[in-house]
Amino acid sequence: MKFERQTIILSLLLVACAFSSPAKAQTAKSGEPPVVQVAAEIIAQHDRLVLGDVAEVRANDAEIVARLRAVSLGYAPNIGSVRELTRARIALAITASGFAEGTFQLVSPAVALIRRSAQTIDPSLVREEIERVTLAELNASGATARLSRLDLPPLIEAPSGKIEIRAVMGTTRDLFSPFTVFVELRQEGRVVSRFNATAQVEAFASVLVAAREIAANTRLRPEHFKPEIKRLERPLSYYVTEAERLRGMAVRRDLARGDAITTEAISSEIVIHPGDQVRIIGQSGALQIAVTGEARAAGRIGDRIQVKNLQSGTLLQAIVADEGVVRVRF
Repeated sequence: MKFERQTIILSLLLVACAFSSPAKAQTAKSGEPPVVQVAAEIIAQHDRLVLGDVAEVRANDAEIVARLRAVSLGYAPNIGSVRELTRARIALAITASGFAEGTFQLVSPAVALIRRSAQTIDPSLVREEIERVTLAELNASGATARLSRLDLPPLIEAPSGKIEIRAVMGTTRDLFSPFTVFVELRQEGRVVSRFNATAQVEAFASVLVAAREIAANTRLRPEHFKPEIKRLERPLSYYVTEAERLRGMAVRRDLARGDAITTEAISSEIVIHPGDQVRIIGQSGALQIAVTGEARAAGRIGDRIQVKNLQSGTLLQAIVADEGVVRVRF
């Protein structure tokens, strides 16, 4: 009976030891330093690197894991570049953040290679932004414009994430010859890439052209010109697009049939000379009267000249409105 009791006590002791041994092992393991295991090659997702981007951190204390993962390792490389991160640099960064030597275990290759995560930018998005910048003024003026040439880099890369594309024309004013457009790729307000593109514009608009051959110094009449769609070689403001603009104008040089009438090809003519009989149109509010008068000075359309009312003999200051017509406002 005594022997059976001793056997039972011994069995209980053995069971107790079996359960207590893992507890001792766990306690011993919890006293081990945290382990930082760095990969040989890393693809960085952000501008700045922290230890958690390049390494797996293992420790029983969650707070220590979080502190180690937040250790700063500087900036990630640019797209297409490689940064070499040495084991010594990583160890220095950890100790500088408050972990003394010997309080952590660093498992790392001699040199870890860091590359930046990248995305390829769709060229059509770049083209859309360049069109917005280069064609807006022409299209707003009434022309129909498009890019006839756009030379972009064969591969446009940027860091992963949302990208904003901005294009700037610089000081160029001749869009019909090849010109340079400066393109920036921005992310979170910061420029992450720059490149240049060569562009050229083609535009068409309805302008006035010579309806027939016109000799130099000819006073332009309605039968001399007509509207026609022309390919532009200069800004639209260089061309005459409205017939009203040609009142009182003469051509300064010979024009062939179909030639565009440009602002440099015309000049204002004197349409009233001293002694010419003129029609004086007087206006006051909605009331308008017309009388016959005599010009006392020469004038082009828009000039202010003195005229005499032949009915009353009164001298008036009038604005030349057309050939043989002046206006007076009361």
